Amino acid sequence: MAIEEQVRARLRQARFERGLSLAELGERAGLTASTISRLETGARRLTLAQVERLAAALELSTDALLASDAEPSPARDGRVWQPVGDESTSGPRVYRIVVPVEAPARHQHEGHQWLHVLSGTVRLIVGAGERELREGDSAEFSTWEPHALSAVGHPAEALVVFRP
Repeated sequence: MAIEEQVRARLRQARFERGLSLAELGERAGLTASTISRLETGARRLTLAQVERLAAALELSTDALLASDAEPSPARDGRVWQPVGDESTSGPRVYRIVVPVEAPARHQHEGHQWLHVLSGTVRLIVGAGERELREGDSAEFSTWEPHALSAVGHPAEALVVFRP
C-alpha cells in the first residue's frame, strides 16, 4: 500500500475510533466536511499542512499518520533513512530520517532537498549559513551547496524530500 493510501486509511480509522463525523472533524481542523471526505477517499491529494491540522484535531502526532510500513534503509552518516513510498522512481524521493546529535562532515551532490522537522531540533548548515529548525519548521535548499544536519540535545526526526 502506498504511503498516501496508508495515511488516508489511518485518518479514517482515527476519525471512526473517536466517533467523529466529517463535520465534527472538519470543525476541529478548520476544513470542510466535503474536503475531509475527498481526502479520505482519494478524490483530493493530501498536503503536509492538512495532515498536520488533521493530526492535531485527532489528538495524534503527525508521525502517527505518516509512519511508513516500509523497512528502514541502512544507516548513512549515523542516520536511519526510511523510505516513504517508492524509491525506484526517477522523481522526488521521500524519506523519514532519524538525525543523530553527532554532526557529519559536510557533503554536496546534485539535487534539491526539502526538510520538515517532525520531532526535536535540527541544526542545518548550508554553505556559510547555519540555523536551528524546531518541530514543525521546514527548510529548502540546493544540495549543490555543502550541507550537514545534526540534532540538538537528542536525536530528532525529519521528513526529507529529495529531488535529483
